Amino acid sequence: MELRKAKTGDVAECVELVEARRLRYEKFEPQFWRRADDSRNITVDWFTTLFSDADVLSLVAVEESAIVGFLIARDVPAPPVYNPGGPTALVDDFCVAEDRWMDVGGNLLTRAKEELRSRGCVQIVVVGANKDIEKTAFLESANLSLASTWWTSST
Repeated sequence: MELRKAKTGDVAECVELVEARRLRYEKFEPQFWRRADDSRNITVDWFTTLFSDADVLSLVAVEESAIVGFLIARDVPAPPVYNPGGPTALVDDFCVAEDRWMDVGGNLLTRAKEELRSRGCVQIVVVGANKDIEKTAFLESANLSLASTWWTSST
């Protein structure tokens, strides 16, 4: 497995992975995770921007010339009432091929943590769905702790 910086030429394959995840997440919580009508095209534009930004850490895992996972991390400020001790990296998009969290996800997370640490980040925050059991089990096995939950309902 090769891990490398994402390129704009990787956008289409990464969008396929994230759209498959969105279909699963939409079943978990149909209102909160409801896909926008044009989610695919919006994501193409967004990933193209992110993959071109040197300040954003965008990694892909490649096997036999196919992308089997990706991770995107951006520096975000901590809320002013908290002081984690330095910069925080938000990992909002982190997708892998089905049943590949332990190997592909593990390699991506390890590389991301190394690179983020070298950039001065002191913590990462990884976004995931409460009912994404596989990703949750992986994150727990990688020694991440659950720090927050969001609750939702219709108004």
